[in-house]
Amino acid sequence: MDEKGKKEFEIVLKKVGLTPGEAFRIFAKKSIEAGGIPFEVSQPNARLSSSINSEDYLKFDGAESGLEWLNNESK
Repeated sequence: MDEKGKKEFEIVLKKVGLTPGEAFRIFAKKSIEAGGIPFEVSQPNARLSSSINSEDYLKFDGAESGLEWLNNESK
């Protein structure tokens, strides 16, 4: 990992109150429990990449308004 990536990683960890060593221990424990990598490792296909980069989406003020919209749409 280059220095820039290392610093960015440390910033993210600091925000959640972890050191790199603690994060590694959590990752190792979860990997053992899962019997593999504890999250999906894949490259998004073209359709998913397009959706991720699209600005064709709804914005909500918070989780409650998003849930309200979902509940109203399903009726």
